[in-house]
Amino acid sequence: MIDKKSQLQVIKSDINPRSIAIALETLYPSWYKGSINDMGDTDKVRGNLVLQSIDAALNRGYQVLVADGDSSLEFKKELANRGVVIINRTKKARSGARGQLLEASSVIPEVQVIVLTAPEKVSLVESCIPLLAKPILAGEADIVVPARDEALFTASYPDYMHDSEVDANKKYNKILHEFEILPEEENLDFFFGPTVLRNDPDVISLFLGKIELERDRLSVGIRKYVDPDDFSNSPIFAIVKALQTGLKVRGVEVPFTYPETQRENEMIDRDVFVEKRKKQKWGILDELVLYIRYLNNSNDPKNVLKNPDY
Repeated sequence: MIDKKSQLQVIKSDINPRSIAIALETLYPSWYKGSINDMGDTDKVRGNLVLQSIDAALNRGYQVLVADGDSSLEFKKELANRGVVIINRTKKARSGARGQLLEASSVIPEVQVIVLTAPEKVSLVESCIPLLAKPILAGEADIVVPARDEALFTASYPDYMHDSEVDANKKYNKILHEFEILPEEENLDFFFGPTVLRNDPDVISLFLGKIELERDRLSVGIRKYVDPDDFSNSPIFAIVKALQTGLKVRGVEVPFTYPETQRENEMIDRDVFVEKRKKQKWGILDELVLYIRYLNNSNDPKNVLKNPDY
């Protein structure tokens, strides 16, 4: 019986790495060159991981695109020295940066698969891309949602993040089951974050859509802390709409491990990160219910979500 490592090697040999674009959004204004002075320097810790991700991607032959905002001059120089495609990030919101990346990636002739991921996820680039790209290249999926190996998830993540995201995934999937958007026997790891998609106009267009929350109508409770333009617009709403419209969405388990330095950084101000994750979780769950109502009837006057293009 072939083990996972050998299986990955077989898959790698069947894939042209130039057919895969790794799309990363960056914003590290306080990054500095040299050794880490303090593990509480979040921009330095995360910026270092981003550079590791980029180096890993380039070493494997993938095409790399980076949408960078107001990062430090030193960080911008590091990007330029690596020869990656650099896009001036014109929008601070994550979904806006992802949109820029998708538009740029989609016009590269060789690219068949686009990987959207938080740039600090070094292990994803090092160990997981062939497993995620294969179903798309084989015509078995339009969108792949990576799923974390539970043992590695438990061992490598901060405890509060693991517990929060396990609970959030259960609730998110349950809502989709109840509304018959996702089959009862399927569960997706929505709160992991990375998304892999076919370079196809019908697929790309889902991720370029924009939904806004009418804050003048609802600015109390958890909703005053969250914004669909941060997480839900891209990629989560796009995945939900893909499921509803019948595109092939597949979950694929990968051997991802959380970066040790990022874990150490996030344990320094544990209480701050716990509160941040709590707000994110309930905000994203709330947005899902609102989005399903919107999908069922976009003209319902009770909707608090709107499409700004209409």
